[in-house]
Amino acid sequence: MHDNEGAGEAQNSTRSEIGDRAAAAEYVAELTAELAALARQHGLDALGYILDMARLEAENATRHMNGRR
Repeated sequence: MHDNEGAGEAQNSTRSEIGDRAAAAEYVAELTAELAALARQHGLDALGYILDMARLEAENATRHMNGRR
């Protein structure tokens, strides 16, 4: 029975890590959207574009981790 407990703990740890990564990616997506808007408001269009690319990558990572491709 103890062997199964170890497997369960490892599986829970993996789920937690994925959840943490997904939450981090979601947060990055939110922040970069705000930063892109700020950059564009101040005429920093190239920086806004780069931040939008980072947002898209973070959104894709979030979808991938949540099982939606």
